[in-house]
Amino acid sequence: MKLWTNGFFHTLENESDVHHHMITQDGHIVCLGDEALNMPYTEVVDLNHGHVYPGFVDAHMHLLGYGQMLSRPNLTGVKDKDRVIKQLKEHFKSEALFAEGYFECGLTKHDLNKISIETPIMVRHNDYHSLTVNDAVLNQMHLQHDTGILTEAVAQQAMDTFPKYTHEGLKTLLIKAIESLYRYGITGAHSDDLYYFNGFFDTIKAFEEVLEHYPFRAHLLMHHHTVKDFIKSNKPFLDQHKYLQLGAVKMFYDGTLSSKTALMVYPYKDSEDKGLNVNGYETFVSYVQMARSYHLPVAIHVIGDQGLEEVLDILEKYPPKEGVYDRLIHTPWVKKGTLERLKQMHLTTDIQPQFLSSDLPWALSYMSKTPDLIFPWKSLLSTGINLAGSSDAPVETPNPLLGMYAAIERVSDHDHKTYQPEEKLTRYEALKLYTTYANYSTQKKNRGLLKEGFVCDLTVFEQDLLHIPIQKFKTNPVLMTVVDEHIVYKKEI
Repeated sequence: MKLWTNGFFHTLENESDVHHHMITQDGHIVCLGDEALNMPYTEVVDLNHGHVYPGFVDAHMHLLGYGQMLSRPNLTGVKDKDRVIKQLKEHFKSEALFAEGYFECGLTKHDLNKISIETPIMVRHNDYHSLTVNDAVLNQMHLQHDTGILTEAVAQQAMDTFPKYTHEGLKTLLIKAIESLYRYGITGAHSDDLYYFNGFFDTIKAFEEVLEHYPFRAHLLMHHHTVKDFIKSNKPFLDQHKYLQLGAVKMFYDGTLSSKTALMVYPYKDSEDKGLNVNGYETFVSYVQMARSYHLPVAIHVIGDQGLEEVLDILEKYPPKEGVYDRLIHTPWVKKGTLERLKQMHLTTDIQPQFLSSDLPWALSYMSKTPDLIFPWKSLLSTGINLAGSSDAPVETPNPLLGMYAAIERVSDHDHKTYQPEEKLTRYEALKLYTTYANYSTQKKNRGLLKEGFVCDLTVFEQDLLHIPIQKFKTNPVLMTVVDEHIVYKKEI
């Protein structure tokens, strides 16, 4: 048995429950409190007055996509077209170039053609639903396009022309992602990767091989195009082994606000367009029916307030089997009347608090009328549905503290204003987003708290997150990350 001592163990069963010692064995918590000192142990871990929380989980991201972003030229934070072009020229080496994190600032295929008209160049926008490409890419697609700015399905078709990763290449991306997440105190993540790289079987194999050596709780959504492979594999829903689960069927209802494809109640400014159902209504319903035929839950990307209404109509008509819960991903804009409907449903909503900081106020400038509720986290909690915190990395930095800061303060990074302050979460509620609530969809009853019988996944900080100055959330004071009783990251002091 192992004694963890000289720390402050925040159980999160309530806001004030704190202990100073803990005993663990075989990856689980055996005892908390002073009585732990009276138990036999063979190893001691001195936490140096650190504050210990249940291991943090990112409830919606793209693990391989994040590893890919870490491996490619990154344009995040560059909002000047000339600087974007300069960086692309610096990275161009006469071979296919793919850059990530571009913030829309007027780049078109004509700019990329000046770098090369023969070698493919792709620049992925920071909404991860749009792509700017040069004529070399368009020629490979046999597509005529005036600007080279592609969205949704056409953007995916363009990315499908880019050279694929080998099996070992996939593993390298995954290792790079996990090692980075350890440094943010993240012990697990729910990820959408099974369709976008080497297909269901090779991607699952890469995860299985990496997780044997890098302890990490990976919960993988299954894109609707991979469900038949899942059935063919004879793999069970949820647990594959202690570090890997297969989860709900991922599907898209609408698009994004920046591409004006999120389905809104009111039209976009200076337009009669309200966005769209990216698959078409009947096709989308067929995806839900397919998932239900295999008794599987669904995980639905929905951003617009009208999109959310329509999704709830469908889920009410085609509910999951008892004991299985669907999940909604994003839901930043909500009609007031929708809250009453949600009270009748068993759902989890995977929110991205950092989107408020990065999307406001520019997102509102796209709209002819402001939605009733803007990132309504307090209101969503009041309905009784589960609210899980996430980053959608690589769209945002997967630092849970930045998500908590956004949930607590609701301040825009652009105009520094506070939006709908009545929707602020408390620090305790924000902590629960990335711990207890983030584990909801795993259907595991022994994750997300520090409690006897629960897994020994820990995130250790220098100071108490419930009381430090709020600006310290913008730093990264992680002292240690522990998965399954293994110390996977320790800050050098």
